[in-house]
Amino acid sequence: MHNRYWMSVATTAMLAALSSAAAAQDAGASCGADLGSEAYFRISHQNSPTSPIHPKLEEIVASISEATGGKLRLEIFPSAQLGGPVQALEQASLGENIIFYTQTGNLATVGVPDYSVFNGPFLTPSLEAAERLASSALMDELAETLAERSDLRLLAINWFDSPRVFLGQRGYPEPSDLAGVKLRSPEAPAYMRTFELLDTLPLALPFSELYLALQQGVVEAVEGGLDGMADANLMEVATTVTNTEHFRLFYGFAMNEGLFKGLPESCQQLLVSEFETKGSEYSIGMNEITAAREAALREAGIVFVDANQDAYREATAEFYTLFPEWSEGLYDRAVAAMQE
Repeated sequence: MHNRYWMSVATTAMLAALSSAAAAQDAGASCGADLGSEAYFRISHQNSPTSPIHPKLEEIVASISEATGGKLRLEIFPSAQLGGPVQALEQASLGENIIFYTQTGNLATVGVPDYSVFNGPFLTPSLEAAERLASSALMDELAETLAERSDLRLLAINWFDSPRVFLGQRGYPEPSDLAGVKLRSPEAPAYMRTFELLDTLPLALPFSELYLALQQGVVEAVEGGLDGMADANLMEVATTVTNTEHFRLFYGFAMNEGLFKGLPESCQQLLVSEFETKGSEYSIGMNEITAAREAALREAGIVFVDANQDAYREATAEFYTLFPEWSEGLYDRAVAAMQE
């Protein structure tokens, strides 16, 4: 079932990509013709050039350059060369020509608190559901609010990394298994509140310290993306992965609204189309990378435990009542959008 599902998702994405590529070529030709002079934007992200996201951005740069005859020119600045996610967001909001990598948690801090619902636990049961939510009327509505309140234009928010899991010396198939466990958590409200609801003892530690923290018993478990934890060799000091998939974070790209509106409509369409299409491709690629990593880890002797996700979802349901600043019915609207 698992393989057939991903084949179906991949096939759908491939057909959509072919259609989008043709549309992008048409929009690109119009964009090149409509631009009076060259337009230049810098793409900022915090990952290294060897990360999976960088080649997708290179594809966007090449595709847009070819389609517009070089009239719309993009240049990539990886490894936080233009600043971290907050700095890049601030620069774009002040009118800098930056297309920046962001996630909904960052966007929630600039006048649209509703964006933080997408950082909630066990919200998206699958990548397919997450994609539907990313392209929903609710997300479009929030994008317009963002433009009005913060002068930022969201180009795409469908660049999904693989969902996050727990790594420890034992498995945690039921939420009650985490009670009293010393768990490393990123120092962000969504994480801390979620893990407090699970009765863990969350500790905020830098990712770089996790190897020693696990080895020395400072923490008993950590959470994160499987591929990133494996790259950090954390499976050398903890050997059991619990597939909770507790967070699937919404990442994407945004830019200054005034600069976006200053482009011909054909160029606006081209940017949105390219970033959305490559986002879908990136998300499927990340799932494939994670599946291959899991297979390799299983072969190396790492134990994988499936979580009772219904029980976990019930145990963390209170999370969605902790934000009085949210619009009324926001969580229900998000759930409904994934079922449309």
